[in-house]
Amino acid sequence: MGLVSAFAQTFQVTEFDIIFFFAIFFGTLIMYYFWTLHTLYEIAFGAIVGLGIYILLSVLLLGNGPMGTSGGLFPFPFAVLIISIAVYSVFILAVLFPLHGGLVIAETTHQGVYVLQYLFVGMFLSFSAISILFYMIEQTYIFQVGTVFAWFRDSGYYQNMIRPSAVFGFIIANKDIIIPLGVLLMLYKLLLSNIVNAVILSIWYNLSHIGFYRKHEDTAYRVEFHEVGGGHGGDAHGGWHDAHAAPVAHDAHGGWHGDTHGHH
Repeated sequence: MGLVSAFAQTFQVTEFDIIFFFAIFFGTLIMYYFWTLHTLYEIAFGAIVGLGIYILLSVLLLGNGPMGTSGGLFPFPFAVLIISIAVYSVFILAVLFPLHGGLVIAETTHQGVYVLQYLFVGMFLSFSAISILFYMIEQTYIFQVGTVFAWFRDSGYYQNMIRPSAVFGFIIANKDIIIPLGVLLMLYKLLLSNIVNAVILSIWYNLSHIGFYRKHEDTAYRVEFHEVGGGHGGDAHGGWHDAHAAPVAHDAHGGWHGDTHGHH
């Protein structure tokens, strides 16, 4: 804890901020040991589906003024019960979806790019999950139903350590950006990343094969040619004869000699 306090004083933040970022970083390293990048994408996809289910049910059953819905499909107490259960689908589907799998996405085969992509996806996934948890505890934005997360809101640690932190302030101030950004990144990975990668690779390939980027080709090359010899000019089968196997020399009589089997 002395190290945490030193970092907190250095960066002028709370101890929870330092613990938060250390937990995200080392948590991602632990995930790298146990889970593949494909599993992380499946976890993110399951969480997004669960969040979509919650938003849809809350809008339809409880109503949303800005969206022009008034609810009333079910009696209010029953609707509240459904929404109170649906709010946990964010975490439930994040666990269940990777168990069944089925998400088809392309993954890089370059080890360095894979590690960098894993760190980004893992840390952003962890940050988004904690952001959603804060939203639920605060019951702001779309989370308007009383749940078990209200118990965390009333705890002393949450009130005295988490609320004053810079991380909490950043998440609450940017709550309208973080979750939509995660959804957009997931949609990009599912729908557009292959197209964008293909375009980038195509451009790189064409640039590497034009003047300034063309590799120097080896100018030392050999052209082999053959001639059809007669009965004595060919090989043992009377076929093709390699011209390089028969060096030509000029004899003392002024005539041209072929190989030992050649003629003047």
